[in-house]
Amino acid sequence: MANPEQQKETLAYFRSHATEWSGKARENSPTKINVVHQRNDYALHIVRQRQTTALALDVGCGTGDLVLDLAKMGVRGVGVDFAPEMIELATERATQENLGLAQFDCGSIFDFDMGNGTYDCIVANGFIEYITVEQLIEFISMTYQALNKDGSLVLGSRNRLFNLFSQNGFTEQEIEAKTILPLLNESKAIMRSASFDELLSLDSLPLPTQDQEQVQTTIEVSLRLQYTPSQLMKLLHNVGYETVDIYPIHIHGIVPQIKDLYPKIHVEVANQLQEQALDHQELVAQASSFMIHAKKVG
Repeated sequence: MANPEQQKETLAYFRSHATEWSGKARENSPTKINVVHQRNDYALHIVRQRQTTALALDVGCGTGDLVLDLAKMGVRGVGVDFAPEMIELATERATQENLGLAQFDCGSIFDFDMGNGTYDCIVANGFIEYITVEQLIEFISMTYQALNKDGSLVLGSRNRLFNLFSQNGFTEQEIEAKTILPLLNESKAIMRSASFDELLSLDSLPLPTQDQEQVQTTIEVSLRLQYTPSQLMKLLHNVGYETVDIYPIHIHGIVPQIKDLYPKIHVEVANQLQEQALDHQELVAQASSFMIHAKKVG
């Protein structure tokens, strides 16, 4: 079941920030942290590692950067986003760059016909935080049906484990909710590179709720949900997915309060840590978001 107010705020935000978002996504500077680029790089890495990827779907594609990069690799890609300004910019770029393999559709993914066994890879970055838990469960089932056998789902999420490290209002919320210990236990398991089976066996934290009070961020949407890796892994496992990898995005070497005082130090350390991210799952605990690569099995 959708949250109408959440959807209204999300659409309004991305419609009004489409051009700004496009500029940020394409920014390539060693003095900045480009989270969109980090996410897309990981998705492209997964596609390169796959034996074959003929057709990919990017859910919440924004201004189409990932789909356009896939087209340049010779992979036919479809991008779906419900902000028409985003899709307009993505379509313009595809035309300008003569990338016929890139296609875009404006609308909700829940109204989009994903088909059965249609895609080799489905990516959803910066998407699940803007939908309800019920929609997320529905979405995971939709992707499982839409993927070919051995298809890959690459799913990004805000990282609830980061609330332990951030030492800010998010940490205070976890203390009040008495969720510090299970978060710490999951962080410890990831730090020692525990098996995915062990992560699946951890005690479950309650999934986020629509009435949960939110600490506000720079994104002007009042309800943006967070998950831990094990929470998403369990939802994926329930429909038949097998987790292959957990990947950190925007790794913090220093806590946010100090980061704000010394942004240049934060950027340098974060970018250096990101270069090691493929080989160090244990960095997930200090990342403000993460991505999961799961495969359809059976």
